[in-house]
Amino acid sequence: MKYAVEVIDLVKNYQPLKKYKDYFISPFKKNIVPALKGVNLKIEGGEFFGLLGPNGAGKTTLIKILATLILPTSGKALVAGYDVKENERLVRKSIGYVVSEERSSFWRLTGRQNLEFFASLNNLNGIEAKKRIEELLEITELKNDADKYFKDYSTGMKQKLGIARGMLTDPQILFLDEPTKSLDPSTARHLRNFIKKDIVEKQGKTVFFATHNLVEAESLCDRIAIIDKGVIKACGSLSEIRRLLIGKKKFIIKFEKIEERVVEKLKNIKSITDIKIPASSSQDENACEIEVDGEGEEISEIIKELSLLDIKLLSFFPVIPSLEEIFSQVTEKGEKI
Repeated sequence: MKYAVEVIDLVKNYQPLKKYKDYFISPFKKNIVPALKGVNLKIEGGEFFGLLGPNGAGKTTLIKILATLILPTSGKALVAGYDVKENERLVRKSIGYVVSEERSSFWRLTGRQNLEFFASLNNLNGIEAKKRIEELLEITELKNDADKYFKDYSTGMKQKLGIARGMLTDPQILFLDEPTKSLDPSTARHLRNFIKKDIVEKQGKTVFFATHNLVEAESLCDRIAIIDKGVIKACGSLSEIRRLLIGKKKFIIKFEKIEERVVEKLKNIKSITDIKIPASSSQDENACEIEVDGEGEEISEIIKELSLLDIKLLSFFPVIPSLEEIFSQVTEKGEKI
């Protein structure tokens, strides 16, 4: 198995139901709604991979295809080395799928009874099922609450039980579709730490984590893919995406006092393509933001030119875009990197 998950030119189109009048106006016309448009991804084993995108971007559609819940229109998807169309049973044995929907468990059963029921659906019975359930209750810190009714669980406990259910077959790969949705900040943080430390770091599982929460993606994931309108706009580690995104580097220069001659000097330096005074990211009126076109060697030349003016330069540092700025650039502005 080369990759835990590999997606090649994956396309998914939906055909919405026609309205009654459409059968008379255009009975043979087919309305196609594209959900995924040629998606390509490669995810290594043991990786914490984040799929980041706004609502309706195609995150859940992609996960459902990878979990063999729906079929793609075209393209190929391999999970644990198995094709999702040709070897769906082997794919299902290799994965766990966790959704944020509370109704995925039975409210009138206890946590333990829920796990026993879903274990039987996965052909786990007797001593094997009991042992696995006890292990999962320990891992998810639900052992003391295992015999409480699911309806009496807090939202965080329900999400943990969902993760336990997804791990019943000890899968290699775990798909998590917005697992912290509707959780309060404290509970969400605790659940994120649990997924990162207990599932990825301790057990070495591959986690495919879909979210629209920028904080989650930035703090948890080894690599991130940003999807928008069914298209992967960017993929890589945060530092890799930043490097790809910033063709022109931005820097903040702070002076003891900015003067007109300094501004004129900056305007005459060829590698500087834009100047903002004061800098948009600084409240200091003696700071300016410059945009530099090049690989970085121009910086020493800029500092050298400024030193000739005999003016006190307090600092010179790069502007590093946050994930929020990157997300905005590739979704709202429609850029692809």
